[in-house]
Amino acid sequence: MKLIGLTGGIASGKSTAAAILRRLGAQVIDADALAREIVQPHQPAWEEIVETFGKDVLQADDTLDRKKLRTMVFANPEVRKQLEAITHPKIRRLAQQKIANCAAAGVSLVVYEAPLFFETNIHRWLRPVILVACDTMTQRHRLQQRDNLTQSEIEEHLGAQMSLEEKRKLADHIIENNGSLADLEKKVEALVKTILAT
Repeated sequence: MKLIGLTGGIASGKSTAAAILRRLGAQVIDADALAREIVQPHQPAWEEIVETFGKDVLQADDTLDRKKLRTMVFANPEVRKQLEAITHPKIRRLAQQKIANCAAAGVSLVVYEAPLFFETNIHRWLRPVILVACDTMTQRHRLQQRDNLTQSEIEEHLGAQMSLEEKRKLADHIIENNGSLADLEKKVEALVKTILAT
């Protein structure tokens, strides 16, 4: 089984690259989906979050009010650290379990997709890592188009992540995604062939 990490900056095209990899036959494990899974009502992470931040972070159906939590996290780095200390180890354990299940099932190519790959040190146990990157002008434009954000909200989102420049230094492979979808597809296909050949 070949295991590859996939990451990117916000609005750089990571999810689109993941969709292309799925079409190429890869089994993609999405860290964001795992993050949602571990915070289902009455799961251990959910209980810790409620204990730490109070019942104000819950909606009427007992699910987390993700919007409220996101606002709290953006407003206060300490809150973000607390939340990450609860969720990241559990996401990692679940990811490793799913990777092991794929290996046992004879899957030939597994991709672990995570936006905070370097920030949470996943690259220390999972290599090679593909970074989907783009120039900052393209990134800002896509963010504005996709999420209809104001200029200050865009800067806030970009500031909350490690910069693409820093990520470029840590990645094993970089796909520059400033062009069309067809261009990205060609680059992903070529890189996968290269990685599988090694």
